[in-house]
Amino acid sequence: PPAPRLASTSSTVTGGAAAGGGFFDLPPPVDSSSSTYALKPIPSPPPPAADPSTDSAREPKRMRTGGGSTSSSSSSSSSLDGGRTRSSVVEAAPPAAQASAGASGPAVPVVVVDTQEAGIRLVHALLACAEAVQQENFTAAEALVKQIPMLASSQGGAMRKVAAYFGEALARRVYRFRPAPDSSLLDAAFADLLHAHFYESCPYLKFAHFTANQAILEAFAGCRRVHVVDFGIKQGMQWPALLQALALRPGGPPSFRLTGVGPPQPDETDALQQVGWKLAQFAHTIRVDFQYRGLVAATLADLEPFMLQPDGEDTDGEPEVIAVNSVFELHRLLAQPGALEKVLGTVRAVRPRIVTVVEQEANHNSGSFLDRFTESLHYYSTMFDSLEGAGSGNSAAEASPAPAGGTDQV
Repeated sequence: PPAPRLASTSSTVTGGAAAGGGFFDLPPPVDSSSSTYALKPIPSPPPPAADPSTDSAREPKRMRTGGGSTSSSSSSSSSLDGGRTRSSVVEAAPPAAQASAGASGPAVPVVVVDTQEAGIRLVHALLACAEAVQQENFTAAEALVKQIPMLASSQGGAMRKVAAYFGEALARRVYRFRPAPDSSLLDAAFADLLHAHFYESCPYLKFAHFTANQAILEAFAGCRRVHVVDFGIKQGMQWPALLQALALRPGGPPSFRLTGVGPPQPDETDALQQVGWKLAQFAHTIRVDFQYRGLVAATLADLEPFMLQPDGEDTDGEPEVIAVNSVFELHRLLAQPGALEKVLGTVRAVRPRIVTVVEQEANHNSGSFLDRFTESLHYYSTMFDSLEGAGSGNSAAEASPAPAGGTDQV
């Protein structure tokens, strides 16, 4: 039978042509502490007589609301008790989102983002954009490069940083923007600061220095005059540990001479001399006979053998033992034809007792643009993940740009 019209419910449905037949007037807020909030069955008049067999076989019906009519939004239910049909209507509880006072506007849509799915889409967008750039399809590349920041914003930690750097590199390719190098006075000091942060937070460079120092220390065993040629001295962070190990050597420390090679500074300051002063002060503190010389060279190919020759023999006839150290420097010579062969010839001419070479095994410097991009993306994602997991590496990863040889080469 048709459901009766109930006037006791508080929520209504407003329909009509102007409203589109589907807009609901929200019920007023209900105080959950009030006793009137309890669910109460509302009796209805008995239905008209009908065939019991037909009524018992009929399924319960629910009230329908249609456009252009006003009816109750309460739900009705039917139950069978001893062959007699009873109907009850339960008042609908207001939505939880609208339970607060004054909530009368439309509901604000909530967008739930799956970060894992967004991360996969982000990687696919980066690789697809790189492939479009390789094929010189800049229309598709531009559409993809605009999606990368939005997808990267849903990520956190290392992936967000890596995507930002590689997205910027792709945007420069798409829009053919190559910024002029900044030669301001702040660059050199800021680069040194970032390098110091990177050294403190990343274990890879420390481990490389420790391993090279251990090999040099063993090669210098029993020698009274030693000479180390560092192809990339930078801030000289590698050598205080070696000086301290030599100072604790049985029989006393040897006479230590250090030749540091570095590039010219944009501000034309003598940064190598400052590094030498710091090391000399440390050596004086631990009572090690120390000499230092800095060589400014735009590239290692500019070095000549006479610049690295030993000083000769001392009064006791003790020769000077040479060690050549190169940490992440030789790969820079690959872009210069014949440069690597010239540097190796210079090294052979000084006849060192040991040569320590530290390089990263990565092939993101060769192949097609897409191959280089893919290898670089994997490499720096791993690098930044390790910085995030290092605890203190969070601040350094936030502040420092990608290491040299990364997105600049993309």
